[in-house]
Amino acid sequence: MSKLSWIGVKKSSRLFKDFHEEWIPTLKNTLLPLLSRSIMVSPPELLSTHVQMFHHHFQTYYQTLDLAASEDVSQLLFPTWHNSIQKPFLWFGDFHPSIFTNLLRSLLNNDDDDEDEDGGTEKSADYPLVWKYPSKNLISKVEEMECGLRLILPGIMNRYRVLQSGFIDKVGYDWIHSTGKNEILKAISGDVCVQMDELITVFLDANRLRRSILMEIISATDVYQSALYLQGLAQFFLGFSDVELVKEFEQCKIPLTLIIH
Repeated sequence: MSKLSWIGVKKSSRLFKDFHEEWIPTLKNTLLPLLSRSIMVSPPELLSTHVQMFHHHFQTYYQTLDLAASEDVSQLLFPTWHNSIQKPFLWFGDFHPSIFTNLLRSLLNNDDDDEDEDGGTEKSADYPLVWKYPSKNLISKVEEMECGLRLILPGIMNRYRVLQSGFIDKVGYDWIHSTGKNEILKAISGDVCVQMDELITVFLDANRLRRSILMEIISATDVYQSALYLQGLAQFFLGFSDVELVKEFEQCKIPLTLIIH
């Protein structure tokens, strides 16, 4: 029996972990190779179709994450489908939304390519020309998104801190003032149910922010920029899933001794 079943929290008919285990292989083995080939050889119309397919795959991911939070937010508190390398980048159940804007900013700011022998500044063959002269509208949009994140993120974090602090205070009060196991159980169950309802709203808002940032980026970029951005985003998601990389990370021994001079 689920630890949450006795407090009346609805369990999801399908855990997000199961969805994730199907979503990642589709991204890796089907959509990413298709998009990568399209970037090289497809006309703009076909590339646009593949970009839409790719974007839809990510939107399905976040829509399903919304559903998971609504049905059983407890599975997002400690997401078991993320490994030890991914977890430092998580924020309310999934990757921090700033990762989306940071990736785009890194593409725009990648101007460290060596000049050619004639003193020109043309990008090398392995770096797309589409990022060389970004439009003023795109630069403005990136700055707007970054500003929005700086304003919104603290508010969501503060709501969570207030929720957690209030829950701890309430549980402590109810525990002390309850007599007998049945009364304690009833009081704590009510506190947990109230917390879960409020926690769901926080997770949904956090996820809505991730989804909206991704949509804004796709809307602000042209078809080639969108394709290359989504390719990079997919490689970021998949890179953390590399079995050998995770194994090496987990076997890495970090000295804990702090030498004080």
